[in-house]
Parts: sequence; structure tokens; C-alpha cells
Amino acid sequence: MKGRKTIKKPSFLISYWQCLAVVAAFLALIGLMIYSSVSGEYNNRAARRSGYDSAAIGRSIATTFNKENVTAQDIVILKNQLVWHYSSTGQAFEVYYNKQKVADSSRTMIMHYCPESFEEEPPIYFFELADIKYLQYFDTPEVQKLKAVVPVIDLSDGATLNPKYDEQPVLEIGVKEAYINMETGKFIPVVCYVLDTQSAHELNISSVTVSIPIDKNSPELKGYTYIKSNGIDNFSASIEGFEGAAPEYIDNTATRNDFDVFYGYKSSYIKVKSFEDVYKTWIMAGNCALVVLMLALSLIPASLLYNRRKRNYEIFEYRRKTTDAMAHDLKTPMAAILSYAENFENNKDTDKQKFYVSKITEKVWQMNKMVNNMLDFSRGENTSVAVKKAPVDIGVVLADCISENDHEITKRKLTVNYTKSSVTVDTDKELFTQAVGNLINNAALYAKEGTEISVTLDSARIVISNVAASAVEDAEAMKQPFAKGDESRRNYGSGLGLAIAENNLVLLGFKLDVKSEGDKFVVTVTL
Repeated sequence: MKGRKTIKKPSFLISYWQCLAVVAAFLALIGLMIYSSVSGEYNNRAARRSGYDSAAIGRSIATTFNKENVTAQDIVILKNQLVWHYSSTGQAFEVYYNKQKVADSSRTMIMHYCPESFEEEPPIYFFELADIKYLQYFDTPEVQKLKAVVPVIDLSDGATLNPKYDEQPVLEIGVKEAYINMETGKFIPVVCYVLDTQSAHELNISSVTVSIPIDKNSPELKGYTYIKSNGIDNFSASIEGFEGAAPEYIDNTATRNDFDVFYGYKSSYIKVKSFEDVYKTWIMAGNCALVVLMLALSLIPASLLYNRRKRNYEIFEYRRKTTDAMAHDLKTPMAAILSYAENFENNKDTDKQKFYVSKITEKVWQMNKMVNNMLDFSRGENTSVAVKKAPVDIGVVLADCISENDHEITKRKLTVNYTKSSVTVDTDKELFTQAVGNLINNAALYAKEGTEISVTLDSARIVISNVAASAVEDAEAMKQPFAKGDESRRNYGSGLGLAIAENNLVLLGFKLDVKSEGDKFVVTVTL
């Protein structure tokens, strides 16, 4: 047979950690569901966008080469699209026409040239850097620090920057002077300025000027025409694309156009940034917020759980102490009764037998009074007790209670200062009389001999005060059942007087306050 479980004093910290574990598991589950949903949507959108971008470049390649004659301009325009696409997505292309590679996504400079014209929509020409050797003039530290990252804008479902690809750095360049070759679609830069796209791009302010030393008599310039910006012409360029060895290609396409000319391309995969990389700051902030929310929300159930455990513990302790007190208080007169009974049995003297009988009767009366007080206290704790209210003159009740305690008052040489007055309230006379009687009896039992008990009454309150026979350190504790001092034990007090009084008064809708002012014990009943 298992032993009974002992109720231990609760700890708020233990209750808090238990609730924290439950709340943490619940919020973690919710967080994982949200994370799974958002990251899943991000990855799906990335896949859709990647497919859309790759298909768009594929269509552009098909459009460029589905002609009878493909010009140098067509190739440069396609090259521009390839390097721009790579800068945004990290996807590299190699394009073949008539079985020869004509364009790829490797690093280069593409210039957009719009000559002066009086037409409403003047033509725009595209030129590719004639030789990659000219890029060395743009590889200086002061120029490289102006590199910017091209944002990936998804217009398929409204403008958004997600999903983000593995973006490549780009230099935005304005061209002041250059040599161009219309037939080959090539150009040689002479004077350029690199824009600080982070701050000066919108204002078109030059940040760093780059000059390339070109020999005007060089044979390299054969077929080239010198151009210079006069403020009307629009020259702009950008440096982008991958450097070094070509990436690993995973997709190959080959076909013939409508004019029976072979063309095709090789492509790598699109480097989509992971959800964790893109939203690293947000994820960290979300985790911190989740932890704070866990800690805060756990306080509510922890407080409820702790208070319930505390209440159960207090009830357990209350019952234990009550049982101990009842057993202790009943044990004393029972031991005395046993002793007197043995003496009565062993003593044949008539006078002594009468003495023992009177003492046994006295102790039985004491026990009976204690049991009745316990029953009264139990009844007062039962909130379902029927309260029968009627007009009651409290002044008369106080006078009767004082009169009933006259024997104790006289024995202890006390005086009662009470001016009888008439105050009528609607209440249960029996319960109210018992409460007030206990308060008067309590004052008579605990008052210092030869002192005065003061009783005052008005329409708002009853105040009973007396000089205590012994110091009262915690006046409120005296309202607890079986709370009593040595003086009450000598006077056969049960320690239930104030507890019964408070229970009755609470049932009647009144309030009982007790306090100790030096050696004075004051009881106030608020009506």
C-alpha cells in the first residue's frame, strides 16, 4: 500500500519553469509552422521566378537568332542582356551561332549610346568593350569601393525584392569620350567617370574620373570614330559579369532557326540565396521576440498554477494545524478528567469525591464549549448557511453581550465604558449576536486585570478596545483559528472567538479589523 502523498510548500520558480516548458513547446510549434509556411512560399516563389528568368533569356536568344542576317548590334544587345542577367541571378550563358560562340556572360563593359537627334525616340546603340585590357584602369581601390549590387525586382506579382539571387557587384559608368566602331559594335573608352550609386547616382554627380591613355595614331583605332559627350548625348555603361573560368553548365540547347542556321546555348543554374541568408536579421529578431514572449507569457499560467498550489498547501497546513490544535486542546481536559476519575475511584472520602465530580463536570463543560465553538466555526465557514435578516437594534445586542460576560468582567476587576445608544440595521440577529458576544468575551478574557474595556457605537461602526494582558505582536494573526496566547489558555479560551466572529460578520456583509496599538488591542466592526 502506497503512503499518502505529502503536500509540499510550492515554489514559484518551479511552477514558472514547468509552465515555461509548456509555453515554449507551444510557441516553438507555432513558430516552426510559420517558418515552414513563409520559407516554403519563398522557395516556391524563387523557383517560379528562376524559371521565368531563364525562360525569358531563352526567348531573347531565340528572337535574336531567328533572323536571316544577325548583325553586330544584335550580338552586343544580347551580350548586354546576358551580363545583366548574370549580375542579377548568377546564371551564366554561352551562346553559339552557326556553330561558333558569339556571346557569353563573362565580365565586360557595355556602353549604351544615344546620339543627338531631333527625333522623338532617337535610336539607342550598344557597344561592347573592344578589349578586356582596358578594365585594368577600373580595377583601382578608389573605383572598386563604388561597386553596387543590382537589386532583383520581381514584377510578376507586384514589385518585390524577393526572392533574392546571388547578386554580383556592378560598376555604373558615365562616358565622356570614346571611340566607337559601328560595324563591330565595339568601343574604346577615353574618359569616364564612375558613379557612386549609393548617394550620387540620382544627382548624376561624378565620383571618380578614369582616363585611359590612347594613342590617336594607333592602328587599333582603324574603323573607330571619336565621339564626345556635349551634355545632350547620353553615354552610359556598366561593368558586370563573371570573372575567371566559366561555371559548370547544366543545361544545353541546340536548334536551327527558320533560315536553317544552327544556334544554341549552354546555361548554369540560378544561384538563389537561401531564405535564412536573406532574412537572417529578421529570423534573429523573431527568435529574440519569441524568447521574450515565452518568458512573459509563462508568467500568467505560472502565477495561476503557483497560487492554486499555494492555496492547496495553505488548506493542507490549515487543516494540519487545526487538527493539531484541536487534539492538543482536547487532550488537556481529557487528561484532567482521567486523573480526577482515577482519584474519585480510589478515594472513599465523600467531600473529596464531590470535589472530583465538580472538577470532572467543569472539564466536561470546557470540552463541550470547545466542541460547540468548533461547530460554530465550521458553520460560519459554510457560505451556504441561510441568513435570515431583520431589523436589529445593535445597541441592545451590545448591552446584552456585556451583561452575559458580567461574571468574567467582575472576576477580572474590569470596567466597561459603554454608553448605550440605538442603531438599527438589517441583519441576522443570531449570527450577529454570536459574533459580537465573542468579541466582548475575547476582550474580557484577554484584558489586563483592573483595566477598562471601551465600547463605542455609531451608525458606521462598532469599536471595542482593551489593554492587553500580554503583548500582541501580530494582531491580524489572532483572527486565525486556534490562535491564542497563554492568558487565554488559563481562561479556557478555545482560540476560535475571533475566527467565528469574522466568519459570521463576513456572512452578514460586515467587515472585521483588528489592530494592536502599543498595549491596546482594538477591534473594529464596519457596518
